[in-house]
Amino acid sequence: MNNFKIDAEKLQTLSRLFSYPEKCPDISDLNKIALITEKKWEGEPGKNGLQILQNNYVNLFINALPELPCPPYGSFYLEGVLMGESTVRLKNLYHEYGFHTDEIADHIAVELEFLAMLSTLPTHDRIQKDYDFLLDHLRQWTPEFFKQVGKSDKIGFYKDVSRYAQKVFFL
Repeated sequence: MNNFKIDAEKLQTLSRLFSYPEKCPDISDLNKIALITEKKWEGEPGKNGLQILQNNYVNLFINALPELPCPPYGSFYLEGVLMGESTVRLKNLYHEYGFHTDEIADHIAVELEFLAMLSTLPTHDRIQKDYDFLLDHLRQWTPEFFKQVGKSDKIGFYKDVSRYAQKVFFL
């Protein structure tokens, strides 16, 4: 029996939803966030829906002037810099498990994907310790991140994803 606190499927859903949207979100992912929000998000958000979602993602998480409102990186909130010591620690942890990403190691989607992967492995002390470390790491910085998303998301989609994530992380 494992002591993983969060279901891997929920973590994978959040990882997908906090990743850059190459395509419209899957209806099953949208239904999960709809369970805790007042708004029902549709699977196909209209003719320009994907482009609107992509633009919103870029404005919130990648590039906005005069400054980025919601950097999706743990080191920004924990250390005040990007690619800080916590990023290096996560990168090294991922390497130990053969987990590779092109994204910065402490991007929320990457951390969630790795946490989901850990929760599917056979339980032993090391995996449990690494799972607990990563979950604690996420819980340290995501409250401020979610708060920033809530204040900055004009469309409301990522605000609702953040609300769902808060329910998942802080049962």
